[in-house]
Amino acid sequence: MKLQSLILLLGATAAIGAPKQETATLLKQQPLKAGAATQGLAIGKQFFYGANAKTLCRFDKNWKLIEQKTITVKGVNHLGAIHYRDGFLWGGFLNHAVVDGKSDPTQNRSIIAKIRAKDFKVIQTWDITKDVKWIDPVCFDGTHLWVGDLSDLGIHRYRLADGKLTRDGILRYPKPMHFSQGIRVVGNKLYTIHTFGNMDGLFEFDIPKKLTDTIQQPTRVWPIQETKMHLEGFAFVPGKANQLWHAQGKQVDLYELKGLVGGK
Repeated sequence: MKLQSLILLLGATAAIGAPKQETATLLKQQPLKAGAATQGLAIGKQFFYGANAKTLCRFDKNWKLIEQKTITVKGVNHLGAIHYRDGFLWGGFLNHAVVDGKSDPTQNRSIIAKIRAKDFKVIQTWDITKDVKWIDPVCFDGTHLWVGDLSDLGIHRYRLADGKLTRDGILRYPKPMHFSQGIRVVGNKLYTIHTFGNMDGLFEFDIPKKLTDTIQQPTRVWPIQETKMHLEGFAFVPGKANQLWHAQGKQVDLYELKGLVGGK
């Protein structure tokens, strides 16, 4: 985390009720000789995965590239941070239209995709543009899909049942956090990583029994460094509850988080 961001974070959190400041130790910086993880990453049983705007990468457990494939979903052109669960990757695809050198939000589309991890085949998609105008991270907790949205600074929750999505709430967080770059849910805790605003870092939230428009305050925050680029998606290390890998483009960083006991 940059000094200026840290100063802004301290000021912003003081104004809203500061979350507990935890420490994050950078254990390893792993360069990627081939492939990349510019948007986010995920961890499966056998492989690591990297997400880029138009491609998915499959790595072995030493971050050696095995496969890189362009993922095409009709009507959209940008993949955000991903999540792995039970043999599938979940990702959010945005149509980011540029007209005469300027972004045209009227053409934005937001689509969730379920992708089979073994061959990167798109199995099913859901268009949620009516709710979410600028999709980025997606996380599936086994019952709900959690989706970050730049346009309204909320994390939308959808119940998945019989192949259909039903939105059942939005987790609202303090505006100084700006928008989420990556999400993970562990039990009744939600972890979301933020950049570009006045509050950078990895934040922990208690998930309320009912999601309303009430602003939820983070309980804890860990400072994650911008070693190569701004903060992007992350994944907890299975079996090591207090460790995570963080995407930094042509590099991935391994952290140990003080005080964390439930990462998944």
